[in-house]
Amino acid sequence: MPFWEDKKVLVTGGAGFIGSHLVEFLIDERAKVTVADNLERGKFENLKNVEKDINFIKIDLRNLDNCKEACQGQEVVFNLAAKVTGIEYNRTHQKEMFENNILLQIFPLKAAYEMGVKRFCQVSTACIYPHDAMVPTPESEGTRGEPEPTNRGYGWAKRMGERLAEYYAQETEMEIVMVRPFNAYGPRDYYDEKTSHVIPALIKKVMDGSNPVVVWGSGNQSRVFVHAKDFAKGIMLVTEKYPKADPVNVGHDEEIKIKDLLRTIQDMTGIHNEVFYDTSKPEGHPRRATDTTKLKKVTNGFTSSISLEEGLKEMIWWYNRMKY
Repeated sequence: MPFWEDKKVLVTGGAGFIGSHLVEFLIDERAKVTVADNLERGKFENLKNVEKDINFIKIDLRNLDNCKEACQGQEVVFNLAAKVTGIEYNRTHQKEMFENNILLQIFPLKAAYEMGVKRFCQVSTACIYPHDAMVPTPESEGTRGEPEPTNRGYGWAKRMGERLAEYYAQETEMEIVMVRPFNAYGPRDYYDEKTSHVIPALIKKVMDGSNPVVVWGSGNQSRVFVHAKDFAKGIMLVTEKYPKADPVNVGHDEEIKIKDLLRTIQDMTGIHNEVFYDTSKPEGHPRRATDTTKLKKVTNGFTSSISLEEGLKEMIWWYNRMKY
């Protein structure tokens, strides 16, 4: 029998732009899926393709009793619940980011253990890596130094979530999985200016006719962008094949500079307004790219299949749909 068939699976944060794709893939594999989400950032609309096939619970998972309710009867938990925002909000709300995310790391894990869940996937982040991390970045860099300063509250909460998951694996019978995503993007992403990530922020500015288009930092900072569908597939595979409490990067190593990303968006939309690079604003890591050696090894060769060009076209179409 295929691994996921008839498995009782809980996806916390499952109405989010990554979680909802994961839910769809799990349904395709005939899993019995429950989604727990407070809809603070996620949207039930993201689940419309599978709403008849899932059990949905609107619930705040920053409460242990609520987490126990969600975890009851489950065999596998994917913990995607998180407070996720953009770089400026992260930088100026470190307390809020740490407090919310540490609760969302502790309580789902504790509840899963107490309710007898066999396998638990703690979804971490590339934000745990230090500012001067080796590039491409291997998993070993995740215990060195401090998380990058603009995301320190969020990064420390996620680092502590990894440590706690590791201790559960050492001291209980629970099977633990840890994954670290790198810069996810895709349809169902968030376009709010105060909390969005760089790709939706730039698409919104270009398509709304901003002139100039203001870009934070020099534009020379580089990133690897992983489509949400590829990320969902990656964490499914790692969870199935590598329950070892040993963190695995999910991404690839094809970098693009932010200035080149913006130029691509302008070319795709045909809107070429002036650009202003605001170097008074934070730009985060100067470079961020993934060492995927371990990912390929534990998944028998999984790599991201959706190109950035294909993904950007999809997001531009998505934003047009939202506008009209």
